[in-house]
Amino acid sequence: MRRHWPAAVAALAAGLTFVLSGILRHTYPFGDRPRSTNDLGQQIVPMYAHYRDVLTGHGGDLFFNWSSGLGVPFLGDFMAYVGSTLSWITVLMPRDHVDLALFLVDVLAIGLAAGAMTAYLRYLRPGPAWPAVIAGVSYGACGWAIDDAAYMSVWLNGLVAFPVICLLCEWILRRRSALSLLVTSLVVALLWTSHFYTVYMAMIGAALVVVARLLADDATVSWRHRLTGALRCFVAIGLGTGLAAPLLLPTFEAVRAARPSPDVVFRPVLPLTFLARLLPGSEGVGTTPGLAVGTVMLLLAVSLPFNRLVPARERIVWTATVVLTMLSLQIRITHEIWHGFDAPNGSPYRQAFVVAGLQVIVGWISWSAGIRTVLTVAAPMGAVLLLYVLSWDVRSTTRATQLVVPVLVVVALGAWFLSRSPRWVRRGAAAVLVAAVFVEVSLSAVAIDERRSKILSAKAPWGAEHTALRSLVTSAADWPAYRTAPGAEQTVNDPMLIGGQGPQYYSSTMPDRVSQQLLDLGFGYSSYGRALVDPRNPVVDAIFAIRSRVVGRLSLEKYDVPPLVTVRPAAAWSSSDPGPFGAQESALGADVYTVPRVRPEKGHVLLAACAPGSEIWFAAPEFVGSVLVAGRGWVVNLSAKVKSPGVYAGAPMLRVGTVGADGVAAVPIRLSPRATLPSSPIGCLDRSRLATAVHTLTPPSPPAVDVSGHAIHIRLHPSDTSASLVIATIRIEGWRCSVDHGPAHTPDNRAGLLAVPLPAGASTVSCTYHPPGLSQGLAIAALVVLLTGASLVLVRRA
Repeated sequence: MRRHWPAAVAALAAGLTFVLSGILRHTYPFGDRPRSTNDLGQQIVPMYAHYRDVLTGHGGDLFFNWSSGLGVPFLGDFMAYVGSTLSWITVLMPRDHVDLALFLVDVLAIGLAAGAMTAYLRYLRPGPAWPAVIAGVSYGACGWAIDDAAYMSVWLNGLVAFPVICLLCEWILRRRSALSLLVTSLVVALLWTSHFYTVYMAMIGAALVVVARLLADDATVSWRHRLTGALRCFVAIGLGTGLAAPLLLPTFEAVRAARPSPDVVFRPVLPLTFLARLLPGSEGVGTTPGLAVGTVMLLLAVSLPFNRLVPARERIVWTATVVLTMLSLQIRITHEIWHGFDAPNGSPYRQAFVVAGLQVIVGWISWSAGIRTVLTVAAPMGAVLLLYVLSWDVRSTTRATQLVVPVLVVVALGAWFLSRSPRWVRRGAAAVLVAAVFVEVSLSAVAIDERRSKILSAKAPWGAEHTALRSLVTSAADWPAYRTAPGAEQTVNDPMLIGGQGPQYYSSTMPDRVSQQLLDLGFGYSSYGRALVDPRNPVVDAIFAIRSRVVGRLSLEKYDVPPLVTVRPAAAWSSSDPGPFGAQESALGADVYTVPRVRPEKGHVLLAACAPGSEIWFAAPEFVGSVLVAGRGWVVNLSAKVKSPGVYAGAPMLRVGTVGADGVAAVPIRLSPRATLPSSPIGCLDRSRLATAVHTLTPPSPPAVDVSGHAIHIRLHPSDTSASLVIATIRIEGWRCSVDHGPAHTPDNRAGLLAVPLPAGASTVSCTYHPPGLSQGLAIAALVVLLTGASLVLVRRA
């Protein structure tokens, strides 16, 4: 246990710096300021709430989410947002404390990363305990962790994975046992399930470390010994990856089928802007890389090339590794490799934590060898102070940067001067240095959070309004016969956060087919179609069995709609009306709109002829401007401030009024220079025809429906004629349906909805969703188990 206490202390100290920064900033759970910045509040917190529901048996399972997007896969979201090895913490908390669960996940992940790095460094090179603690804290609470990952909690899994994989490979390089191969494979599989994206980056970083280790190894170690050790490490990682295939392959398939975003051309930042992020307290979320690991570790990292106590080969190899890795962040082809050839639209430097880790490793190598000469001290101090002066006015520099760097340089210099003093003096100097690093990391976190909060908004934690909304939704629950939509009063993912079964959904793994189908039906969107905006249209409600909906803050409306499962004529009816009006009619199976020819009048008024009393609906997703809505005044259809209207965002259908007795539908609009209108922007909804369609689809005894996890089971009243059973969810790849326990087949597509042909006399239908790629993943995992067993036998015989 005495060998491991530095890792435990580093973990505790790094977690405490994050806690202390929250106390100083008065952010949740220590004050009134929210901490659920950007995607933490919009995506991760709601998905953790839904994941808790899954684990406690209150909605869907890991394969399918019935709550969001009118039915969407969940495994991709689990791997992209929730699949942390720490996510089980949410089960220990009441549901209304999901924000606290996420805070604890961040604290523990930062602590684990610090502890793992400390353990790796002490295994890599022997050295005193307290510098290893400083190194671990500097890594676990590095600039990237606080600025980029703390509000994308799942990214912190990559921060943990990097030193863990390095430690496992070092174990394999030194002790060629069957146990090391087996343990490494299992741990790597677990890490892959934590977060495939940043763990992939951690794998690349660990591979760089292994290569550097082999090239820098002592000349007395044969190349055969080095290469076989590296091969064993890579084999273990490969086996672990294969074991995780049942999750990885479906995730890759989900990403491939997800709503695409426009290609991004990577543009490197200016050299000084890039290097300025090496300084503690610097902030540049989403624009520049978080490279900072604190002043002390930066000084030590820069000291390595000048430290003659480290063999020349080692200095050259490790210095080149760090420099080349930093350059790889600025070169387009290597940037694409880091991101799996799928360049992100935001935060282009998500791999920066690897550079932070490499700085800590080379700093530890220099420190453990000893800092003896004046050059080893003066050169890094001069370089860091020069960067400090040049970066004074760089945008990422904060007041904390300007304050802590000179103070820590002085403290570090004092500690070096006292390094040859009596033991009690050295211990005192070490204590002062450790305390100074702790304070620096904490103040840097405060400065980063303060600066970032001025750029990115944050969602409030669960409160009285959330509780009232959830109670309102629960009171109207009638699932699976009908849906209850909670709206989007708190987040875009309220169906997961609050409960119910609404169309709202925001995810990077949003299936493109779901997104496009709902956009065609008149939904609005943002984030390139990865976030949906409910049009609150009565035809859409009828199509998807949305019987109740929260409107406003605490108001509930109820509607007459067909049930979730309907039996329709075998032959599908298709509308000839253009745009979302015709798409809605085809999905409903009835003609309920009149889509008139529109003529513009002077004064920017759109005129059309419709039946008196019908509702006027305006559908122009790319129209940048405003529309005059009866009873509401001028309503912005799409703001000119929105990034790339029609690409990044689109407006939902909008009800603007009622046709008067003269039969004229008049829609006044305000144009902007970027305004574009479709050829048929107006549709007039006949409510009486809609009521007839709803009545036709609602039999006196509707089918009995049972939804369990990723399956839906339906009991029918047998009919003498063939028909088509339609389930009000978007048909996507992965569904298989059987009739009367017969063979399973791919269901039909009925205007985008999931449909099953029914022969005469059919009495039961069962549909099950299996993530594409799951079967192949299971086969690969089974093969890997056999290969692992064979490898262990060969290792034992070797």
